[in-house]
Amino acid sequence: MPITSASREGSARLTQRPWLKRALWIMMAAMTLSVIFYSEVPLLRQRTERAYLGTIQWLIIPHILGGITALLSGPLQFSSRLRRRNPKFHRVLGRVYVLSVFAAAPLAVVLSNHRHDPRAIYFVAANIVQAGTWFLVTVAAFLTARNRHFQQHREWMVRSYAVTFTFVGTRVLQPVPAWNRHSEAGFAMEIIVITFMAILIPDIAFHWRELTARRQ
Repeated sequence: MPITSASREGSARLTQRPWLKRALWIMMAAMTLSVIFYSEVPLLRQRTERAYLGTIQWLIIPHILGGITALLSGPLQFSSRLRRRNPKFHRVLGRVYVLSVFAAAPLAVVLSNHRHDPRAIYFVAANIVQAGTWFLVTVAAFLTARNRHFQQHREWMVRSYAVTFTFVGTRVLQPVPAWNRHSEAGFAMEIIVITFMAILIPDIAFHWRELTARRQ
């Protein structure tokens, strides 16, 4: 499959504007820290939550480790400097990322249905959409790399990491009281919409030139 001129132009724009890439990573890091300190840490301080997590440690620990590994290793995959200087490390880290997703995504579905609460059916459905999308786009990233379609591989990796980051995206606004005033079905819909946006926004970025300029 040939590399499209739009893809080359998109990559060139990112290279010419390193400040934009740097600002994006800084913003994402700030969002992640916000979720850790305002959402996850207070949750772990709850005695009932800690007691429940203790009953599913063989499910939750590999899920958390897989998710954290994917979240932290993903940004290194987008380093052009690392890819040029140490391609072997880039490939090994890519395999680590893929295996982390392959472990964390199915466990997310299992965990969402662990309590067998009929009222949680919306949350289970949303998790199936989120985890299924995460798994599939990561498979696409792996296959395009294995088949040496490197431009397409980079695009699928962007989609994959965008879905990885939905863990943060679905929680970053929890400190805002208005964000929490919704039903279980409403929260499930938010997960699905944010997952959809994680695929749509990168695709718009990849094809921005075709969307905004007429072909000469």
